[in-house]
Amino acid sequence: MKNILNVECIVEIPKGSSNKYEFIPKKNIIKLDRVLPGANFYPGEYGFIEKTLDWDGDCLDVIFLTTYKTFPGCHVDVKVLGTINMIDSNEIDTKLFGVCAYDKRFEDINHIDDVSINIRKEIENFFLQYKVLENKEVKINGWGTIEDAQKELKECLKRYQDYKYILKTEGIEAVKKIWKQQNNQ
Repeated sequence: MKNILNVECIVEIPKGSSNKYEFIPKKNIIKLDRVLPGANFYPGEYGFIEKTLDWDGDCLDVIFLTTYKTFPGCHVDVKVLGTINMIDSNEIDTKLFGVCAYDKRFEDINHIDDVSINIRKEIENFFLQYKVLENKEVKINGWGTIEDAQKELKECLKRYQDYKYILKTEGIEAVKKIWKQQNNQ
């Protein structure tokens, strides 16, 4: 039996966009954060999984392939294939990677190795370049398996549950302060 992980992703940024939208939890809106400098555009749909918390202080990110772009705020079921293991501005920023679960063009793609190496290189290149003109560094530490994705999702769901009260009452900076104190002990 195949190991399948489907998640509901909320799209922040449609593929092909150079606009960087960001979900603002306190206002429950998606806001234009910035326009990417240079000739960069998102090579896939980019969004997040609600009620998760990653080490960068945001919800767990997802980038996925689809035939046609959607729109910010669109909920999409994603068949997760693995992870992209990244460090963004010295913070762990793992992203789940997959394909649109209901796009027949991707029904035979069930593993990260089913995705063309050229598509994966394009995605890596995007993440390595999209912050260069902002003088921020991104590192790619390879691609992870479906098991890595399941572990990451489980950890981010638990982390959200552990800190949701502080997130709602004091905000992410209070949570990051706790994490910093724990790391210094």
